[in-house]
Amino acid sequence: MRDGRESGFWKSVVVVIATLGLIGTAVAQQGQRAKRDARQANREGAGAPLKKPRPDAADPLAVGAGQMSKKATSGGFHYTFHFQSYDGAPLAASFYPAKLGSSAPVVMLVHEPGRSRKDFEDSVLDLKGQGLAEHLQGLGFAVFSFDLRGQGQNPRRSISGADRTLFIEDLQAAYFFLVDRHNRGDLNLTKLGVVALGSSSNMVAAWASQPGAAVTTDGRISDVSALVMVSPKPDGFGSILGHVVTTLTPRIPLFLQAGERDNPSKDAVQSVRARVERARLNKVEIYPSSLQGYKLLRLEPKAALAIVKFLEGTLKNRAVEWEPRYNLTPVSYGGIHVVANAKAPAATKAAIPAKAAVNPLPVPAKAAPPPAKAAPDPMPAPAAKDAPAAKDAPPNPKPALPKDAPPNPKPAAPGT
Repeated sequence: MRDGRESGFWKSVVVVIATLGLIGTAVAQQGQRAKRDARQANREGAGAPLKKPRPDAADPLAVGAGQMSKKATSGGFHYTFHFQSYDGAPLAASFYPAKLGSSAPVVMLVHEPGRSRKDFEDSVLDLKGQGLAEHLQGLGFAVFSFDLRGQGQNPRRSISGADRTLFIEDLQAAYFFLVDRHNRGDLNLTKLGVVALGSSSNMVAAWASQPGAAVTTDGRISDVSALVMVSPKPDGFGSILGHVVTTLTPRIPLFLQAGERDNPSKDAVQSVRARVERARLNKVEIYPSSLQGYKLLRLEPKAALAIVKFLEGTLKNRAVEWEPRYNLTPVSYGGIHVVANAKAPAATKAAIPAKAAVNPLPVPAKAAPPPAKAAPDPMPAPAAKDAPAAKDAPPNPKPALPKDAPPNPKPAAPGT
């Protein structure tokens, strides 16, 4: 009997062990099945983690956009506002949002000294009446422009070479405004391009060549992926063009423009042309013109279109995915207004009548038909009753002249 009890005990142990083994196998299979389902969901995109972080505060631009009706924004719109640089200086700016959202490339526009960001709103000859900012927005770019300190809509002040460091900091502050818009899904900062005019080209090149420029955290490369320099100077804002371009040429696509009769800019561009054109994506254009900076952009045929084509080729075609960025130095901004874009192309078209000739003359009113051709004026018949009939009169009778009158007398002047 003892042997029977021991035999039953061991059978129970075996049953328990087998049961536990089956349970463990089922749990393992269930875990593997869950992992397979998760991998499948990730492949289909259903279970992919959200890349867009939730902002810590309400978006001030989104609040401002609610002021505009759909009718007012049907032709496009942009924001105007002020953001603060690192020393607290307010800087007037404009932001043109893109419809592409987090996949949109972005362009920063920097005016030349003594002017303002309005230069990028004025109509451009090549762009059918649009400004450069609105034209780029229509092509799917997000666009940002701002007034350099002491200029435009900013508090006016004199500018000196000692302000170079402040201007560089202003560019970095503008970049961190774009970091905020990037994290809100408005654009892809990895597709950042800059267009600068005049000696501001030198300043932007000096900023982009510095360590930490257009970088959110240490270890990342600069986000500047294209730089257009219109009429750069040999030495602008204390930055020698040859020095800064040498640093940028191997790593950032560059496009340099100058007028042939703008000798300072032409000489500066020609001095670096060989180095710039070593890189496949870099480009140099010298136009048969004396125009420079803002005027070269607006009035020189094909100059603006060449810039647009360069930006599309270097930024839009970049195969980079959006990812969130650390914003360790956020920039505050306020005074936001929403402005509807001007409809310059439509207005221009309406002003030109269809099929009108160049300088058409007004069409005169239809003239009355000319009177019937009058017969030759015969001499009037004498008033006397016994005057001979007209048919008996000699042809073309000449009036009798006074006896002492000279032949062929001249008619007297009126009023004598």
